[in-house]
Parts: sequence; C-alpha cells; structure tokens
Amino acid sequence: MIRKTYTFVKKGNENDVYTLSNANGVEVDILTYGARIIRISTPDRKGKFADCIVGCKKPEGYYDENPYFGATIGRYGNRIGGAKVTLNGETYVLEANEKGNILHGGIEGDFSRVIWHAKIEGERLVLTHLSKDGTSGFPGNLSVTLTISLSDENELLLDYQATTDKDTLCNLTNHSYFNLGGQDTVLEHELMINSKKITNVDNELIATGEYIDIENTAYSFLPAKPIGKDVFSDAPLIKQCNGYDFNYCLDRVGKGLEHCAYVYDPVSGRRLDCYTTLPGVQLYTACSTGTFAGKGKKKYVNHCALCLETQGYPNSPNIPHFPSTVLKAGETYHEITAYRFSVREK
Repeated sequence: MIRKTYTFVKKGNENDVYTLSNANGVEVDILTYGARIIRISTPDRKGKFADCIVGCKKPEGYYDENPYFGATIGRYGNRIGGAKVTLNGETYVLEANEKGNILHGGIEGDFSRVIWHAKIEGERLVLTHLSKDGTSGFPGNLSVTLTISLSDENELLLDYQATTDKDTLCNLTNHSYFNLGGQDTVLEHELMINSKKITNVDNELIATGEYIDIENTAYSFLPAKPIGKDVFSDAPLIKQCNGYDFNYCLDRVGKGLEHCAYVYDPVSGRRLDCYTTLPGVQLYTACSTGTFAGKGKKKYVNHCALCLETQGYPNSPNIPHFPSTVLKAGETYHEITAYRFSVREK
C-alpha cells in the first residue's frame, strides 16, 4: 500500500511524503525533496517497531544543511578528482564542491536538492527528475526514473533507470544512514561485505586507480565482524578517515541482483541484507557527523550510523581500467539495489 501522508511548502514549492507499507506493518517514508528515504519502521525480535534511519527531526529539516541524509545521489555518486573529465575527446570542467573535486554531483546538479515528481503506480512509487544539459558541467539531458517498492518479504527495492540525449556520466546511489538498534553508535553492529579489495585513495579521498588487497586486514569485513573492532585502528586510511569511507569492490558472480553485504544488531535482533547489480559499495561509518541534532531529542555523534552506497567505482571517468560509468545516448542505465529487513534470534 502507498499513500501520501504529509505535505508542506518550502521556498514556495510543495513537498510530499509518501508512506509505503506492507502486510507485516513495515513502513517506509519517502520525501520528494531529494527523493529521500526518511523513515524505515521495522520490528525487533520482540515485535517492537522502531525507525532504523538516522536523519532530520521533521521533513522540513532536510532543507537545512545535512550530510545527504537518505538522499538519492546523482548525477555522479562519490568523487571525481579535479572536477574534470574527458569524454569522446572533449574535456568537461565540472562544478567543484570539495577541495577542487566534485562530490555527489556538485551543487547546482545535486539530486538531493531538487523536488522529484512523484506518482503512485499500483504498488510502486515512481519518482522522476530531468537533469538538464550542462548542469554542474555534465553533458546531456539526463532523464532519471527511480521506482521504489516494498514487498511483503520486507524488501525495499530501488530500481534506477536513466537515459540521455548525449554521451554522459551516470552513477546513481542512495545515501541512507542506518542504525538498526537506536544506540548512540553502530560500533557494536556486525557487518559483512563480500569483498577482498578496496580502491585506494589519496589524502583527498580521490581514487588513484590502485587496488588494495584487504584480506586479513582492518579494512576487511569478510568474515563478518563488529564495526567497532578496527574503527580506531592505526591502518593508514582508516586513521585518515576517522573510520570507514571506502569503495569495496564486490566479489560478484554474474550481472544480476546479488547479495553483497549484511548488517546485524545483536541488541535488537534486526538484520539488514543488501543486494545490488552494481560493482561496488561505499561503506561510510558517519565519520564526521559531529553533534548534528536529529530525530527526537537525540544529538548524533560520529559513527552514529553506517551507509551502504552501492555504486560504480569512484573517479572511474579518469581511470580507464575501472568499470565504465559512461552512459551513451540511446542506451539505458538500469541498476537495482535492494535492502531486505529481517529479525534474528540470539
């Protein structure tokens, strides 16, 4: 079931919240501003429902500065070094918004700062946005459709499609911050990521094109371990980031939807499994959330949540041997990510 549950006007524009619900009582709220996931209510092992998403107190709050809480990210998730790319022999200067680089699509073209058009189609919420040619320096009119559904298996499915009238770049993701138990941090959450290597980064977190073998190191979550086990280790990149902010290269079998990670909270019993068609996932452990005032009376601290941002590899337009994130005119970008919620007994 999908229904519109809240509407507000901000800066002269109407914003809506849609609530998806299933037969088990699980509910998901989607805000049209930024196509954001702003609430996921699921039961713990005792059957008590609670919100598993870290974010703003009220839907209106997402207009204030925040670290992309719950947002759909585009046109290019993660970082492109030097805010410059060459495509078909032509160099495009992009909108730098972080230390001379471009992060999450820049500012003008930031998908999290626009109101997406929404309509209900049966049991699916369909959100659309047109990013015009030249926005943040990217070529081509990019037409994006995000279809969201919630199954009775407690699976939240994010189906991304995009087309362009000119060869361009496309790397879409979602930036939800998960905390499955409501604790101050997720350091006791158990995490598994099906990956044996990450993409190396420089001191500005720009992918260099090198891979790091992470087996039996502090960076690895294969096998699963508590997030806090190595989050304060002396491993150089972890120390640089004050936690985890890395692209994990997934050990994929084929091209379809595959299981890539899970998170388990031993206190509540909630488990989140992540599936994707994409080659990578950015693990971000809210390394610099600081004391952001969030939902209820809570002030968020560093490591208050974790993000599993499924994606193409960062900086891939400048690294030819990385999987391509080029979308050609006449072709369709189509990627799927699913988050499935369940409960595990002790």
